[in-house]
Order: sequence, then C-alpha cells, then structure tokens
Amino acid sequence: MDFFNLVKQRYSVRNYADKPIEEEKLNQILEAGRLAPTAVNEQPQRIYVLKSPEALAKVRNICRYTFHAPVVLLICYDKTVSWKADKYGDEFDAGEMNACIVATTMMMEATELGIGTLWVRGYHTQDVIDTFELPENLVPVCMLDLGYPAEESRPGPKHFSRLPLEETVTKV
Repeated sequence: MDFFNLVKQRYSVRNYADKPIEEEKLNQILEAGRLAPTAVNEQPQRIYVLKSPEALAKVRNICRYTFHAPVVLLICYDKTVSWKADKYGDEFDAGEMNACIVATTMMMEATELGIGTLWVRGYHTQDVIDTFELPENLVPVCMLDLGYPAEESRPGPKHFSRLPLEETVTKV
C-alpha cells in the first residue's frame, strides 16, 4: 500500500473482532517499533505486550479505553537511556517524543497488516506504574490497542475532517 493510502486508511478502532492476532504479525509490528528512529539512536523505548487474560484484566481495571482489544501495548521509555538536550539550557528529554515515534510506526505497520489500533492515553500514570510494577526508570507514555476491527467498525465522525494545509503550515 502506498503511504498516503495507508495514512488515509488508518482510523481509531473502538470495536474489535473476537480474533487473535497472529504471532508473526505481532512480531512484525514490534519489529517496526524497533526500527523506528530515536534521538541519537538511543532506543529508550520499552514495550510491554499485554495479551494474557490477567494482563488485559489489569489494563481494563485502570483504563476504560481498551474496547476488548486482544492485545494492548504499553509503551514506555527508560529515562536513564533517553537522550537529553540539557546542554542547550532547556532540559529537554527526548524519551516521550521517541516513544511516540515508536508507537506511531507500530500503528502504521499494524494498519498495513490489516490490524486496527487505538492510541490510548486515558489513564492515571501512577495507576499504570503501580499495576504493572514498573521500575522507577520507566515512564509510561501511551497504550496502543491492537486487534482486527469488528465487521461493523467504522471511523468516528471527525475522522475525515482535516484543516486546510494553510491553517497548519507557515512557510517562511
């Protein structure tokens, strides 16, 4: 699929079919995340693949936006590894940005494979840390629901609404 069609096809899935994701496809999605660019190639992303009934029950207990996806990726970054731009005086930590790039890359690979996704940030960070007993060096950034869209799944009403380029881009 060409890139523009891929981007147009991807939408936030909120209704998943009762069908497991094949292990080879899940591994392809994870590999896409591994290959994603990160600042200074530090690769601070740490991804938890939540797919056991116990793990999914924990997720559903702290976040209502899983829509019964068969797999949820918890995407974190290691703050001891992420590149810092503090030498420039702005104390920028690229970890969150890198985790977002990784999540987006995996989201697009999933779409290419016919697997639906939903970017999730509707939870309390401390609940995630406590529930999954994350070590102190890991910072949760988002969750990514993965699953085959249910037959009746459709893009939300705002999906096709886009601002004109002139409203979002300034050429100097």
